[in-house]
Amino acid sequence: MATSDITYFEDLDSTGITCPHEDAFEPDGRKLYYRYIKSGTLSSDSFLPTQVNTSMPLPNGFDACIAKSVSVFDDLDGLINAIFRLPFNRGKKKHIGTFTLNGHDGVLKQTFDNINHHSWWRSNTFDITTVTVKEVEV
Repeated sequence: MATSDITYFEDLDSTGITCPHEDAFEPDGRKLYYRYIKSGTLSSDSFLPTQVNTSMPLPNGFDACIAKSVSVFDDLDGLINAIFRLPFNRGKKKHIGTFTLNGHDGVLKQTFDNINHHSWWRSNTFDITTVTVKEVEV
């Protein structure tokens, strides 16, 4: 369950619904998470909510609260298969951020059909210096 003593990076009150979702959980620091770092340069902007692609249908379960979350994966292959599955990406090198999350970093919820995908409501106290970026050939 989401805790109310966390100050979130995004304005979650503006969603007009319970946010984070009641079934969100606090991470325990024991699991690695992965995020595609588009620019290859790590910054706070690397951990902003993914922009909605209006030319594509929204996934089942997508709502205003999830729109305020950051997409992360708990499995590197799950991330690669979800984001880089199209043939034109094969053989290219991509930058992937690897990190652990603790309770003070925000809360998570497994979302959508990919069991490795999580929506993460980032806290203001998340420290990006804990993220390791590596180049991975997909």
